[in-house]
Amino acid sequence: MSSDFHLHTIVSDGELTPVELLRHAAARGVTELAITDHDTLAAYEWGDGAVWAEAERLSLELTVGIEIDAELDGMEVHLLGFALDRGDRDLEAHVRAVEAARTERARAEIGLVNGLLGREAIRPEDIFVEGRRTLMKPHFIRPLLRQGLFETYEAASAWFEQHVRGCGVDVPRPTLADAIALVQAAGGWTALAHPGNYHKAGYRVAERLAVLRGMGLEGIELDYPYHRRAPHRWSAEGEGAFLAEVRQAADALGMRTTRGSDCHTAADFEKIYG
Repeated sequence: MSSDFHLHTIVSDGELTPVELLRHAAARGVTELAITDHDTLAAYEWGDGAVWAEAERLSLELTVGIEIDAELDGMEVHLLGFALDRGDRDLEAHVRAVEAARTERARAEIGLVNGLLGREAIRPEDIFVEGRRTLMKPHFIRPLLRQGLFETYEAASAWFEQHVRGCGVDVPRPTLADAIALVQAAGGWTALAHPGNYHKAGYRVAERLAVLRGMGLEGIELDYPYHRRAPHRWSAEGEGAFLAEVRQAADALGMRTTRGSDCHTAADFEKIYG
C-alpha cells in the first residue's frame, strides 16, 4: 500500500480539483491518502461530496485531513490533522474565522499590490475563484509571474513578504499545543508537517521532539521529498541524514510517522512520482 497524507487542491493553494487530485494520485499507485488543504475541510464537500464517490470508484482509502497554520516559539509551523469529525463545532469555528480573516486580508492586499506596482496587476477575479476557500500568497504570486513582473517565484514572494503581507489584518493562528488540542477534540490525530523546513530555520526537530510529544503531538511527517522539491536547499545526502535522525527520535518516543508529497499541481506529481 502506498500512502500520501499531504496533498492540496484548488480549495486552498493547489491547482487541481479534489477529483482531479485523486485521479493523479491513483495513477501514481497511491492507494491511501488524505487531502490536507490549508485551514479548511471544504475539499470533502466540493461538488456535493464528489470526492467520496471518486475515491470509491478508484478504490482509494480516503482519510479526512487538514493542514493548520500554528505557532511554535515565534515560528510558523504547519500541523497535519487526520481522521477528523467534519461536524466538530470548535474546528468548524476555527476554519470559518481563518477563512473570514484571509478574505479580508486578500481584499486589502489587492489594493496594496496594485498601488505599489502602479497598475491593475491583480484583479479580484484572480483571487476570488469559485471553490477556493483559503486565500493565500501563491494566489497573488502566480498572476504576477504570468505577467512577467518578476523573474522567479522566490523573487516575487520576497517582494510580497516585504511590502504587502499583512495589511494590518490578523489571521487567527493558534499555538501548536492549541492546534493539537483542536484536532484531538475533533476526534483526530496529528503529525508535524515537513519538519525539515523548521530544521533549516534553526529549530532542531529531532532534539526537540520529546517536547513536542509532551504537547500531545502523536506523529511526524517523516517521508517527505525535500531534495526533489528543493534541490537548491537539500542534497540527497543531507535529506537522508536528517530523516535518519528524526526516525530514530520518533521511534524512541513511540510516535507515528507519515508519508506526504505536498503535491499542489500536476507538475508536482510528475516531479515527485515521475
